[in-house]
Amino acid sequence: MRIDWLEAFRQTAETKSLTKASEALHISQPALSKQIRNLELELGAQLLMRSSIGVTLTPAGQILLDKSKNILNEVNAMRREIAFSQDEGKADLTIGSWPSIATIFLPGRMAVNQHAMAKLEIKVRVFSCFFDLLTNMEDGTIDAALFDDSGVKHAFHSTPVFTEKFYLFAHVDHPAFGHKAEVSFDEIKNETFVMLPEGCDIRKLVQEEFGARGEELNIALEIELGQSILGFIHANLGISILPEIFITQKKDTTAAIPISDFGAIRQISIITRDETVSKRLLRLIDLAEPITAPSESPI
Repeated sequence: MRIDWLEAFRQTAETKSLTKASEALHISQPALSKQIRNLELELGAQLLMRSSIGVTLTPAGQILLDKSKNILNEVNAMRREIAFSQDEGKADLTIGSWPSIATIFLPGRMAVNQHAMAKLEIKVRVFSCFFDLLTNMEDGTIDAALFDDSGVKHAFHSTPVFTEKFYLFAHVDHPAFGHKAEVSFDEIKNETFVMLPEGCDIRKLVQEEFGARGEELNIALEIELGQSILGFIHANLGISILPEIFITQKKDTTAAIPISDFGAIRQISIITRDETVSKRLLRLIDLAEPITAPSESPI
């Protein structure tokens, strides 16, 4: 039984709404319904009754809701305790982010200011969904987070750091796109893509771009790491839409092709509980003001 299934069920049961629960978890309603259905299949019982006015709990659902609160509280407490034991309470600054930011952007920026970094104990924690990032911000496990928070409801301070465009990533021998210097949205809208899972900003922004044009994003395969998606493309097993930051990680066998009329822009911001921490982190990564793309920094 997966914790994210339990959290999906608990949010839905407490809000009595698939719409409100999906907004709170920053995933689509189909993805939320799939998680709840997986939970029902594993438990062998229907948990929710769906109607035009919302959702209600079945007797089995009520039992699970009562038990799941304790389970989730224990899991979150365990995570915090382990995190603090790893830090031993001595970290000067703990940063949370997506794998791409933590492995591509941050190391290069920290290297620019090695003298200041040498005086501090910096921890970087990697997360895969909005919910985990915001939960760890709320309970104080991390001091700052880096992600695109556009359209994400939260009460924290937000400072823009950099923006980047999206590209079509395809093998250079791909029959339709390998030779292209540029593509349009109409050329790719009916393709199927290898994509990151629900709950990350890249997937959210790409889906919103397709939705705004009245098109559905067709997904052949979901993979949790962008670097792993590049591996599939390197093997000529699919294509993907990814932000500019991944250009630095691609092999010569992979082409990053501009999408001429793709409107989505990812704006990575520093999310903190107060502005002082944002300014401190900006100084540490040697950025007095936002940059336009991560490729402009020495990464």
